[in-house]
Amino acid sequence: MDIDPEKREGLLEASALAGNETINGLELRPVTSATWSLLSRMRNPFVTGEQNGDYAFAVYSFVYLHSQPLAKIRARIATISQLEADIFEFMDGRPVSEAFAFMPWVTRQVETVAATITAVTGATSAPDADPKA
Repeated sequence: MDIDPEKREGLLEASALAGNETINGLELRPVTSATWSLLSRMRNPFVTGEQNGDYAFAVYSFVYLHSQPLAKIRARIATISQLEADIFEFMDGRPVSEAFAFMPWVTRQVETVAATITAVTGATSAPDADPKA
């Protein structure tokens, strides 16, 4: 993902001031290096840039990791398959269309990480936020 230098500066400033956001009744924490690492281990396409799987699951993985109690997430870190089962359970009863309501937030989180990566490493690009791109 190529990031305009002006936009990158804005994202970096916003990330320093970021707080929780509430979307569809769920309070979402900002992305952290720990949740980014978990999403990477789960091969989430928003993190890896690969097109591998269920779009709704990719969105809800992001939402689940950033909305559930930290103790619950920590209890599942060692077993990705159990974490994924918890996410599928979280998705039950939620319409797939609800995933689209979370997309602006997910995209903003990915762009913030990409801006941080490019600022720290000097790279000119980072993984795309949209796995369908």
